[in-house]
Amino acid sequence: MTDLYIPIAQIILAVAMLAVAVLCIRLDRKITALREGKDGVAAAAAELALAVGRAEASVVALRSVSEAAGEDLQRSIEEARATAEALKFLVTTARAVEIKPAPAPEPAPVRQKRDLRWDEEEVEEDFQLTRRARPLAETWGGLR
Repeated sequence: MTDLYIPIAQIILAVAMLAVAVLCIRLDRKITALREGKDGVAAAAAELALAVGRAEASVVALRSVSEAAGEDLQRSIEEARATAEALKFLVTTARAVEIKPAPAPEPAPVRQKRDLRWDEEEVEEDFQLTRRARPLAETWGGLR
């Protein structure tokens, strides 16, 4: 009976060796593919390094631009706050001041027109002047 087990054991061992050979072939193909892909991985790693360098440069540029924009924004905010404070002050003072119409200006004194003709209503001094002037006028009138 032992003679029967030996050939069966040899057959099982041959099948197992065949299965191991198939697995070794598959493993060899995978290792070969990995070695060939290693060059592709190296190229991909180089491209990735370049992309990382460009990204770092972009981050630096973006940081400087954002700092400048932040400073401009801060200045604008400070100006807006100052303007708001000034406007608040103006509104507060405007509410405090009572709105009254300006007083009408007093009219300028009216100068009375002088009548240069001699009236009977003239002042006594004027009559004295005419009395003095009359003989002179008569004199001139008489000389003509």
